[in-house]
Amino acid sequence: MRYYLFFIVVGICQLSVGQETYYNFQDEIFDEVRFREKLKTIETLYGEQANYKYTTASYKIRSTQVRQDSIIQNVEVVLSQSNSAPLDINTGVQRFINTPLPDFELQNLKTNLKTNADYKGKVTLINLWFTSCPPCITEIPYLNYLKDSYKDQVHFVAITFDTKDKVDRFLIRKPFNFEHLVDATTYLHKELNNNAFPKLILIDKKGDVRFVENGVILSGNTASQPEAAVTGLKEQLDFLLKEE
Repeated sequence: MRYYLFFIVVGICQLSVGQETYYNFQDEIFDEVRFREKLKTIETLYGEQANYKYTTASYKIRSTQVRQDSIIQNVEVVLSQSNSAPLDINTGVQRFINTPLPDFELQNLKTNLKTNADYKGKVTLINLWFTSCPPCITEIPYLNYLKDSYKDQVHFVAITFDTKDKVDRFLIRKPFNFEHLVDATTYLHKELNNNAFPKLILIDKKGDVRFVENGVILSGNTASQPEAAVTGLKEQLDFLLKEE
Protein backbone atom coordinates (compact mmCIF):
# COMPACT_ATOMS: atom_id res chain seq x y z
CA MET A 1 0.00 0.00 0.00
CA ARG A 2 1.25 3.46 -0.82
CA TYR A 3 -0.09 6.82 0.30
CA TYR A 4 0.34 10.21 -1.29
CA LEU A 5 -0.67 13.48 0.34
CA PHE A 6 -1.32 16.66 -1.57
CA PHE A 7 -1.96 19.95 0.24
CA ILE A 8 -4.10 22.69 -1.27
CA VAL A 9 -4.70 25.87 0.74
CA VAL A 10 -8.28 27.05 0.57
CA GLY A 11 -10.55 29.33 2.57
CA ILE A 12 -13.91 28.33 3.99
CA CYS A 13 -16.43 31.02 4.76
CA GLN A 14 -18.99 30.03 7.34
CA LEU A 15 -21.64 32.64 8.05
CA SER A 16 -23.21 33.23 11.43
CA VAL A 17 -25.39 30.62 13.06
CA GLY A 18 -28.78 30.48 11.33
CA GLN A 19 -27.31 31.45 7.97
CA GLU A 20 -26.11 29.16 5.22
CA THR A 21 -22.52 28.01 5.04
CA TYR A 22 -20.49 28.98 1.96
CA TYR A 23 -17.05 27.85 0.82
CA ASN A 24 -14.44 30.00 -0.86
CA PHE A 25 -12.29 27.69 -2.97
CA GLN A 26 -9.78 29.09 -5.46
CA ASP A 27 -11.62 32.45 -5.47
CA GLU A 28 -14.96 30.82 -6.28
CA ILE A 29 -17.84 30.69 -3.77
CA PHE A 30 -19.66 27.38 -3.26
CA ASP A 31 -22.63 26.44 -1.12
CA GLU A 32 -22.46 23.20 0.90
CA VAL A 33 -23.74 20.93 -1.87
CA ARG A 34 -21.60 22.41 -4.63
CA PHE A 35 -18.46 22.36 -2.47
CA ARG A 36 -18.92 18.65 -1.73
CA GLU A 37 -19.36 18.10 -5.46
CA LYS A 38 -16.12 20.01 -6.05
CA LEU A 39 -14.25 17.75 -3.62
CA LYS A 40 -15.62 14.72 -5.46
CA THR A 41 -14.41 16.21 -8.74
CA ILE A 42 -10.92 16.64 -7.25
CA GLU A 43 -10.98 13.02 -6.06
CA THR A 44 -11.93 11.80 -9.53
CA LEU A 45 -9.34 13.97 -11.29
CA TYR A 46 -6.40 12.90 -9.13
CA GLY A 47 -7.61 9.31 -8.95
CA GLU A 48 -7.63 8.99 -12.73
CA GLN A 49 -4.26 10.72 -13.12
CA ALA A 50 -2.50 8.50 -10.57
CA ASN A 51 -4.48 5.35 -11.39
CA TYR A 52 -5.33 4.67 -7.75
CA LYS A 53 -8.41 2.69 -6.80
CA TYR A 54 -9.21 4.75 -3.70
CA THR A 55 -8.81 8.52 -3.61
CA THR A 56 -10.24 10.64 -0.79
CA ALA A 57 -10.26 14.45 -0.50
CA SER A 58 -10.65 15.90 2.99
CA TYR A 59 -9.56 19.06 4.74
CA LYS A 60 -7.94 20.31 7.93
CA ILE A 61 -8.67 23.66 9.49
CA ARG A 62 -5.41 25.57 10.01
CA SER A 63 -6.75 28.88 11.33
CA THR A 64 -10.00 30.79 11.65
CA GLN A 65 -10.78 34.46 11.29
CA VAL A 66 -13.98 35.78 12.85
CA ARG A 67 -15.38 38.85 11.15
CA GLN A 68 -18.45 40.92 11.87
CA ASP A 69 -20.58 39.15 9.28
CA SER A 70 -18.70 35.90 8.62
CA ILE A 71 -16.27 33.26 9.84
CA ILE A 72 -13.30 32.56 7.57
CA GLN A 73 -11.66 29.19 8.12
CA ASN A 74 -8.31 28.64 6.40
CA VAL A 75 -7.79 24.96 5.71
CA GLU A 76 -5.57 22.46 3.97
CA VAL A 77 -7.24 19.98 1.65
CA VAL A 78 -5.63 16.56 2.00
CA LEU A 79 -5.77 14.08 -0.86
CA SER A 80 -5.08 10.48 0.18
CA GLN A 81 -4.67 7.59 -2.27
CA SER A 82 -4.41 3.82 -1.95
CA ASN A 83 -4.87 0.75 -4.14
CA SER A 84 -5.72 -1.70 -1.38
CA ALA A 85 -8.22 -0.05 0.97
CA PRO A 86 -10.32 3.12 1.28
CA LEU A 87 -8.89 5.66 3.70
CA ASP A 88 -10.80 7.55 6.36
CA ILE A 89 -8.81 10.78 6.73
CA ASN A 90 -9.61 13.65 9.11
CA THR A 91 -13.08 12.46 10.07
CA GLY A 92 -12.43 13.00 13.77
CA VAL A 93 -13.46 15.96 15.91
CA GLN A 94 -14.10 18.19 12.90
CA ARG A 95 -17.25 16.24 12.01
CA PHE A 96 -18.88 17.47 15.24
CA ILE A 97 -18.81 21.17 14.25
CA ASN A 98 -22.23 22.74 14.97
CA THR A 99 -23.32 19.64 16.93
CA PRO A 100 -22.88 18.67 20.61
CA LEU A 101 -19.58 17.17 21.70
CA PRO A 102 -20.08 13.44 22.46
CA ASP A 103 -20.90 12.77 26.11
CA PHE A 104 -18.05 11.91 28.42
CA GLU A 105 -17.49 10.94 32.05
CA LEU A 106 -13.82 11.45 32.91
CA GLN A 107 -11.78 11.80 36.07
CA ASN A 108 -9.90 15.00 36.93
CA LEU A 109 -6.73 15.20 38.98
CA LYS A 110 -8.75 15.42 42.20
CA THR A 111 -10.35 12.07 41.22
CA ASN A 112 -13.73 13.74 40.69
CA LEU A 113 -15.79 12.58 37.72
CA LYS A 114 -16.63 15.34 35.24
CA THR A 115 -19.18 15.27 32.42
CA ASN A 116 -20.28 17.56 29.61
CA ALA A 117 -23.01 18.94 31.84
CA ASP A 118 -20.38 20.43 34.18
CA TYR A 119 -19.27 22.83 31.44
CA LYS A 120 -22.55 23.90 29.86
CA GLY A 121 -23.62 27.50 30.24
CA LYS A 122 -20.11 28.82 29.66
CA VAL A 123 -17.80 28.90 26.63
CA THR A 124 -15.29 26.03 26.86
CA LEU A 125 -11.90 25.48 25.25
CA ILE A 126 -10.75 21.84 25.27
CA ASN A 127 -7.15 20.89 24.52
CA LEU A 128 -6.42 17.29 23.43
CA TRP A 129 -2.81 16.46 24.31
CA PHE A 130 -0.40 14.00 25.97
CA THR A 131 2.71 14.44 28.07
CA SER A 132 5.29 13.17 25.56
CA CYS A 133 3.93 15.12 22.58
CA PRO A 134 6.52 17.82 21.62
CA PRO A 135 4.09 20.20 19.84
CA CYS A 136 1.64 19.81 22.73
CA ILE A 137 4.34 20.87 25.17
CA THR A 138 5.48 23.75 22.98
CA GLU A 139 2.06 25.39 22.98
CA ILE A 140 1.44 25.14 26.74
CA PRO A 141 2.80 28.65 27.60
CA TYR A 142 0.48 30.15 24.98
CA LEU A 143 -2.50 28.25 26.35
CA ASN A 144 -1.60 29.39 29.88
CA TYR A 145 -1.48 32.96 28.58
CA LEU A 146 -4.92 32.51 27.04
CA LYS A 147 -6.33 31.20 30.31
CA ASP A 148 -4.81 34.11 32.24
CA SER A 149 -6.44 36.50 29.76
CA TYR A 150 -9.99 35.17 30.25
CA LYS A 151 -9.78 33.79 33.80
CA ASP A 152 -13.24 32.46 34.81
CA GLN A 153 -15.09 33.70 31.70
CA VAL A 154 -14.19 30.46 29.91
CA HIS A 155 -13.73 26.84 30.98
CA PHE A 156 -10.22 25.68 30.04
CA VAL A 157 -10.02 21.88 29.96
CA ALA A 158 -7.23 19.49 28.85
CA ILE A 159 -8.07 15.87 28.00
CA THR A 160 -5.41 13.17 27.68
CA PHE A 161 -5.11 9.39 27.52
CA ASP A 162 -2.23 9.63 30.05
CA THR A 163 -2.77 8.45 33.61
CA LYS A 164 -3.29 10.74 36.59
CA ASP A 165 0.17 9.87 37.96
CA LYS A 166 1.89 10.68 34.68
CA VAL A 167 0.13 14.05 34.39
CA ASP A 168 0.88 14.88 38.04
CA ARG A 169 4.59 14.21 37.46
CA PHE A 170 4.57 16.29 34.28
CA LEU A 171 2.96 19.28 36.00
CA ILE A 172 5.73 19.38 38.59
CA ARG A 173 8.18 20.09 35.77
CA LYS A 174 5.97 22.28 33.59
CA PRO A 175 2.87 24.15 34.76
CA PHE A 176 -0.20 23.70 32.58
CA ASN A 177 -3.02 25.65 34.16
CA PHE A 178 -6.05 23.93 32.61
CA GLU A 179 -8.37 21.52 34.40
CA HIS A 180 -7.01 18.09 33.47
CA LEU A 181 -9.17 15.08 32.60
CA VAL A 182 -7.16 11.86 32.39
CA ASP A 183 -7.33 8.19 31.34
CA ALA A 184 -9.44 9.15 28.31
CA THR A 185 -8.14 6.58 25.82
CA THR A 186 -11.53 5.16 24.91
CA TYR A 187 -13.17 8.57 24.60
CA LEU A 188 -10.42 10.07 22.46
CA HIS A 189 -10.09 7.17 20.06
CA LYS A 190 -13.57 5.65 19.89
CA GLU A 191 -15.91 8.56 20.59
CA LEU A 192 -13.94 11.40 19.02
CA ASN A 193 -11.90 9.31 16.55
CA ASN A 194 -9.11 11.81 17.11
CA ASN A 195 -6.00 11.07 15.05
CA ALA A 196 -3.78 14.09 15.72
CA PHE A 197 -2.38 15.97 18.72
CA PRO A 198 -2.56 18.68 19.82
CA LYS A 199 -6.15 19.58 19.00
CA LEU A 200 -8.17 22.56 20.24
CA ILE A 201 -11.97 22.38 20.43
CA LEU A 202 -14.01 25.52 21.12
CA ILE A 203 -17.50 24.88 22.45
CA ASP A 204 -20.31 27.40 22.85
CA LYS A 205 -22.50 27.93 25.91
CA LYS A 206 -25.03 25.34 24.70
CA GLY A 207 -22.37 22.63 24.43
CA ASP A 208 -22.03 22.63 20.63
CA VAL A 209 -18.62 22.36 18.94
CA ARG A 210 -18.07 25.56 16.96
CA PHE A 211 -14.37 25.62 16.02
CA VAL A 212 -11.65 22.97 15.76
CA GLU A 213 -7.98 23.94 15.46
CA ASN A 214 -4.82 21.84 15.13
CA GLY A 215 -3.11 23.60 18.02
CA VAL A 216 -1.73 27.11 18.39
CA ILE A 217 -0.32 28.33 15.07
CA LEU A 218 3.26 29.38 15.85
CA SER A 219 5.80 31.14 13.67
CA GLY A 220 9.21 32.71 14.17
CA ASN A 221 7.76 36.12 14.96
CA THR A 222 5.33 34.84 17.62
CA ALA A 223 7.70 32.70 19.71
CA SER A 224 8.21 35.50 22.24
CA GLN A 225 4.83 37.18 21.68
CA PRO A 226 2.07 35.04 23.19
CA GLU A 227 -0.64 37.59 22.40
CA ALA A 228 0.19 37.49 18.68
CA ALA A 229 0.24 33.69 18.67
CA VAL A 230 -3.27 33.37 20.11
CA THR A 231 -4.94 36.23 18.22
CA GLY A 232 -7.09 33.85 16.17
CA LEU A 233 -8.17 31.89 19.22
CA LYS A 234 -9.07 35.10 21.06
CA GLU A 235 -11.22 36.19 18.11
CA GLN A 236 -13.07 32.89 18.27
CA LEU A 237 -13.55 33.06 22.04
CA ASP A 238 -14.73 36.67 21.89
CA PHE A 239 -17.21 35.73 19.17
CA LEU A 240 -18.65 32.89 21.27
CA LEU A 241 -18.75 34.99 24.44
CA LYS A 242 -20.94 37.58 22.69
CA GLU A 243 -23.54 35.02 21.68
CA GLU A 244 -26.66 34.70 23.78
